[in-house]
Amino acid sequence: MEPAKNLQDLSHINITHPRFGDLTRPQAVSLANPAENQLLPPFCEKDLAYIHLSVTGRCNARCKGCINSTISNSFTDDRRVVAPIQDTVPERDAACILHLLAETDKEGAIICFYGGEPLLAMDKLIKIKEIIDHACCTLPVRYMLYTNGSLLDKEVANHPDFFRDLWLTSISIDGRRQQHEAVRPGTDLQKIHQGLIALRRIATGKILMWSTLRENQSLADCFAEFLGLHEQKLMDLFFWHWVETEQPFERFADYCARYEADLELVMDHYLARLREGSILPLIHINELIIFALTGLRRNSSGCGVEVADNFDLIDGKIHSCADLPPEMAIGHIDPEGHPHIRPVDLMGLVEYKKTLGCYQCGVHDYCGGRCPVQAHISSGERLRQYCQLMRLHVGIVLSSLDEIRKAMAAHGLTPQHLYDQAAFYAQFTDVTP
Repeated sequence: MEPAKNLQDLSHINITHPRFGDLTRPQAVSLANPAENQLLPPFCEKDLAYIHLSVTGRCNARCKGCINSTISNSFTDDRRVVAPIQDTVPERDAACILHLLAETDKEGAIICFYGGEPLLAMDKLIKIKEIIDHACCTLPVRYMLYTNGSLLDKEVANHPDFFRDLWLTSISIDGRRQQHEAVRPGTDLQKIHQGLIALRRIATGKILMWSTLRENQSLADCFAEFLGLHEQKLMDLFFWHWVETEQPFERFADYCARYEADLELVMDHYLARLREGSILPLIHINELIIFALTGLRRNSSGCGVEVADNFDLIDGKIHSCADLPPEMAIGHIDPEGHPHIRPVDLMGLVEYKKTLGCYQCGVHDYCGGRCPVQAHISSGERLRQYCQLMRLHVGIVLSSLDEIRKAMAAHGLTPQHLYDQAAFYAQFTDVTP
């Protein structure tokens, strides 16, 4: 994998923060020393296998900066009509999933339906699930769906049994109506809300709101949308992520200032709930707090793509990550559904971390170098900006750590509570912001 362009020869903007100083310094922000937390109860993580299946490349959302169209595949046509990848072949791909699960030693498995927009191929989704459910797999299998939500109302009405069985549904919502529809013009937020109401009537699993932050978007607006849905019991979990894109921020200092103000607002809400004994289900905020309290280390990039422990199936190919370009496939699926994975050392995917200085960084144990996809497609300047943003993000959250520790102690809350109620789900997202 070729490192990010121009990584060593940069004239990038340095943000000097009044508390943290120059955010380009590797040690500008560091995770707290967990030595004082040695009396915390043991913390246990769940060890699950998960396989992503890209059901279709078709999509109706027309999102700005779509990762599937600009990174995974260079594609400019209307994806409602044609797509950069073919739809899944249910018999082939279900057989491949079953073969892969037969080789795992994990305690359970999650099959994650990805796209494009998977609900545009609803009949194939149902067929795959039927094949796996009737295969008598010895491993407990659950299902996750990633969707833009615009077709939920219709498909829940037509196929209630499928949606009733979902363990987790991730819905892309990028703020309240004006902000959301400006960046996802093919969707209607009111229609998504109707779909959420229909889903909640029958759902037994959790529902996750996933926001993608572009430069002109407000985290506070996304958070307000989540709080409203959460209070209506239509949304269980919240995660946000900075967009993967090549170009650097146009007004980086302004964005940092806005992001900091928004994140402080989020943390004020988090602390207020925690003082009442309630954990606000912000997935990666809770995970970061666990890292700070326990000394947990990620030991990989954010998503762990280089560990080669999970698989993404796309158009008859096997990938280490669905969002990497097609030429980076690590294997293929034959017509009978047998996976053929070539021996490959994926550590090259994180070579950028050496040049970026990740191993000297005070937040690397949490960040892990963030996202290899971003490193693959990015200008060096964008990467450096994300390093500064990550230090700012961690620093703002850690500023509340003493208050968080006191509130948790007052209500008998432990890192295990943070994990079980929210942080556990980080592995089914892009993990870090």
